[in-house]
Amino acid sequence: MTHNNPAVEEIMTTYTPIEVKKLIDRSTDKEFVHHQRPEDIMKFYADHDCYIHHWLLDDTYAFPFYVRLQAAYNEAQATCKNEEARFGLQTLFIKDVVYLFIATVAWDLAASHDLLDKTLSEVEDYQLNIDLNHRKKQLHVIDGGKS
Repeated sequence: MTHNNPAVEEIMTTYTPIEVKKLIDRSTDKEFVHHQRPEDIMKFYADHDCYIHHWLLDDTYAFPFYVRLQAAYNEAQATCKNEEARFGLQTLFIKDVVYLFIATVAWDLAASHDLLDKTLSEVEDYQLNIDLNHRKKQLHVIDGGKS
């Protein structure tokens, strides 16, 4: 599946079905496995900031969270006593925006593949089946297409 939003495409190709299921079920920071380090979060944001913000503005589910996040950030800026504090706050805001975006894309991805109501064990079986079929195709190519 391709998408005209490169930020969405990157999430769709980076997170496995198992990672998506865990992210949706648990929603803890550690479930954003490909965006743990601040430099990874900032790079993703720097590469896709416009796409991220437009997605969150257009998503009817994420929009109220996004607006409250933006409002809280704007209000908290008034308490910053110096640029260092403002930079720290901005870093947290960007992390929250990126995580909200990833969670929203993960939810849409899980819904489109009927993973929302599946157990983690069922999703693991689904992932194993995908991996097995991919491996079979690789071996078929390596073997010169012989059956």
